[in-house]
Amino acid sequence: MKTTHLNVPNTTENTVKAKQAVAQFMVEEILTKDQITELAMDYLELVYDNAGHTIGDLAKLVKNTDVPSQVNRDGTTGPSQPNRMLCSGTIPGYKGKGADRYFFTKEQDYENSAMEVKEEVQ
Repeated sequence: MKTTHLNVPNTTENTVKAKQAVAQFMVEEILTKDQITELAMDYLELVYDNAGHTIGDLAKLVKNTDVPSQVNRDGTTGPSQPNRMLCSGTIPGYKGKGADRYFFTKEQDYENSAMEVKEEVQ
Protein backbone atom coordinates (compact mmCIF):
# COMPACT_ATOMS: atom_id res chain seq x y z
CA MET A 1 0.00 0.00 0.00
CA LYS A 2 1.35 3.36 -1.02
CA THR A 3 1.35 6.13 1.59
CA THR A 4 0.16 9.51 0.40
CA HIS A 5 1.10 12.63 2.33
CA LEU A 6 -1.07 15.69 2.13
CA ASN A 7 0.59 19.04 2.38
CA VAL A 8 -1.91 21.41 3.93
CA PRO A 9 -0.69 24.98 4.10
CA ASN A 10 0.02 25.89 7.72
CA THR A 11 -1.94 29.14 7.62
CA THR A 12 -3.75 30.76 10.53
CA GLU A 13 -7.11 30.04 8.88
CA ASN A 14 -6.32 26.34 8.38
CA THR A 15 -4.99 26.03 11.93
CA VAL A 16 -8.21 27.54 13.34
CA LYS A 17 -10.33 25.15 11.25
CA ALA A 18 -8.23 22.14 12.31
CA LYS A 19 -8.50 23.11 15.99
CA GLN A 20 -12.27 23.42 15.65
CA ALA A 21 -12.56 20.00 13.97
CA VAL A 22 -10.40 18.29 16.60
CA ALA A 23 -12.23 20.04 19.47
CA GLN A 24 -15.57 18.93 18.03
CA PHE A 25 -14.25 15.35 17.74
CA MET A 26 -13.05 15.38 21.36
CA VAL A 27 -16.34 16.80 22.69
CA GLU A 28 -18.65 14.58 20.64
CA GLU A 29 -16.71 11.31 20.64
CA ILE A 30 -14.14 11.15 23.44
CA LEU A 31 -14.81 13.29 26.52
CA THR A 32 -17.50 12.54 29.08
CA LYS A 33 -19.97 15.21 30.22
CA ASP A 34 -18.08 15.49 33.54
CA GLN A 35 -14.76 16.01 31.72
CA ILE A 36 -16.30 18.67 29.48
CA THR A 37 -17.75 20.43 32.53
CA GLU A 38 -14.37 20.35 34.30
CA LEU A 39 -12.58 21.74 31.23
CA ALA A 40 -15.18 24.50 30.87
CA MET A 41 -14.81 25.48 34.53
CA ASP A 42 -10.99 25.52 34.26
CA TYR A 43 -11.27 27.69 31.14
CA LEU A 44 -13.67 30.17 32.77
CA GLU A 45 -11.47 30.45 35.87
CA LEU A 46 -8.49 31.21 33.60
CA VAL A 47 -10.52 33.84 31.71
CA TYR A 48 -11.55 35.50 35.00
CA ASP A 49 -7.93 35.42 36.22
CA ASN A 50 -6.55 36.87 32.97
CA ALA A 51 -9.18 39.63 33.08
CA GLY A 52 -8.12 40.50 36.64
CA HIS A 53 -11.62 40.12 38.05
CA THR A 54 -11.98 40.85 41.76
CA ILE A 55 -14.46 39.08 44.03
CA GLY A 56 -16.72 42.13 43.63
CA ASP A 57 -16.54 41.80 39.83
CA LEU A 58 -17.46 38.13 40.07
CA ALA A 59 -20.38 38.92 42.39
CA LYS A 60 -21.69 41.45 39.82
CA LEU A 61 -21.22 38.90 37.05
CA VAL A 62 -23.44 36.39 38.86
CA LYS A 63 -26.07 39.01 39.72
CA ASN A 64 -26.18 40.57 36.26
CA THR A 65 -26.25 37.34 34.24
CA ASP A 66 -29.71 36.16 33.29
CA VAL A 67 -30.27 32.46 33.90
CA PRO A 68 -31.86 30.93 30.79
CA SER A 69 -35.39 29.61 31.03
CA GLN A 70 -35.78 25.89 31.48
CA VAL A 71 -36.09 24.03 28.18
CA ASN A 72 -38.27 20.93 28.42
CA ARG A 73 -37.67 17.72 26.50
CA ASP A 74 -40.50 18.53 24.10
CA GLY A 75 -38.85 21.83 23.17
CA THR A 76 -41.21 24.07 25.13
CA THR A 77 -39.75 26.52 27.57
CA GLY A 78 -40.54 26.52 31.24
CA PRO A 79 -40.76 29.42 33.66
CA SER A 80 -37.95 31.96 33.74
CA GLN A 81 -35.28 31.19 36.30
CA PRO A 82 -34.73 33.45 39.32
CA ASN A 83 -31.65 35.63 39.50
CA ARG A 84 -28.68 34.26 41.43
CA MET A 85 -26.21 35.88 43.79
CA LEU A 86 -22.69 35.07 45.02
CA CYS A 87 -22.58 34.27 48.73
CA SER A 88 -19.79 33.69 51.20
CA GLY A 89 -19.69 31.48 54.25
CA THR A 90 -17.25 30.43 56.95
CA ILE A 91 -16.53 27.09 58.53
CA PRO A 92 -17.05 27.43 62.30
CA GLY A 93 -14.15 26.18 64.39
CA TYR A 94 -11.72 25.80 61.47
CA LYS A 95 -8.22 26.90 62.48
CA GLY A 96 -6.31 26.49 59.17
CA LYS A 97 -5.13 29.39 57.04
CA GLY A 98 -7.25 30.52 54.11
CA ALA A 99 -9.67 27.58 53.91
CA ASP A 100 -12.11 28.91 56.51
CA ARG A 101 -14.10 30.79 53.85
CA TYR A 102 -16.03 29.31 50.95
CA PHE A 103 -18.19 30.75 48.17
CA PHE A 104 -21.39 29.53 46.58
CA THR A 105 -24.28 30.85 44.49
CA LYS A 106 -27.95 30.74 45.39
CA GLU A 107 -31.26 32.23 44.36
CA GLN A 108 -31.25 35.97 44.95
CA ASP A 109 -32.74 36.78 48.32
CA TYR A 110 -33.98 40.34 48.71
CA GLU A 111 -34.01 40.08 52.50
CA ASN A 112 -30.20 39.81 52.61
CA SER A 113 -27.77 42.58 51.76
CA ALA A 114 -25.54 42.41 48.72
CA MET A 115 -22.08 40.99 49.28
CA GLU A 116 -19.57 43.52 50.52
CA VAL A 117 -15.96 42.83 49.62
CA LYS A 118 -13.25 44.35 51.77
CA GLU A 119 -9.60 44.51 50.78
CA GLU A 120 -7.47 42.14 52.86
CA VAL A 121 -4.64 43.93 54.63
CA GLN A 122 -1.42 41.90 54.86
